Amino acid sequence: MKDAPFVPVGRIVKVHGLKGEVSVAVSAGPPFSIPENLSVWIVPPPSGPTCYTVESVRPGPKGPLVKLSGFSGRADAEALRGRTLVAHPEDLPDGWGDTPEGDLGLRVTDVERGEIGTVVDVIATGANDVWVLADGPYGKVLVPVIDDVVLEIDDNARTATVRLLPGLIDEEGAPT
Repeated sequence: MKDAPFVPVGRIVKVHGLKGEVSVAVSAGPPFSIPENLSVWIVPPPSGPTCYTVESVRPGPKGPLVKLSGFSGRADAEALRGRTLVAHPEDLPDGWGDTPEGDLGLRVTDVERGEIGTVVDVIATGANDVWVLADGPYGKVLVPVIDDVVLEIDDNARTATVRLLPGLIDEEGAPT
């Protein structure tokens, strides 16, 4: 991973508060391991390739809350939702990404249907990631990783709670 020009640091999940902080789903390393003063780039860039600085990092309800230079208010930060932060590997702490767990292996439970499978792959799209679930009662299930669907991720328990949108699961083959 150290040979790559850039490595993913995390995905911006949502905006938090009014001062431009964003909630980040960290790509690797322990929770809250994004170092302050780290130089990062946003992919896809909101307005051309620009280097930003991580001004502050603090624990949030669903992952670290990160304040980036150049984003002072909620409206500025809204454009970052769903984008990825990347950095030069040499700027990251030693061992970053050596054993990435990410979302693979998460046991996923739907609030209405119960357990629906385990994340066996993650498809990166331009808009959001998509979890590929298997080993559940519904067969292969694709779950968009968006705020309206993914309600909670418990990294310690390796579980996720979702509320599936209509049409994402074959109800006819459902267990009774």
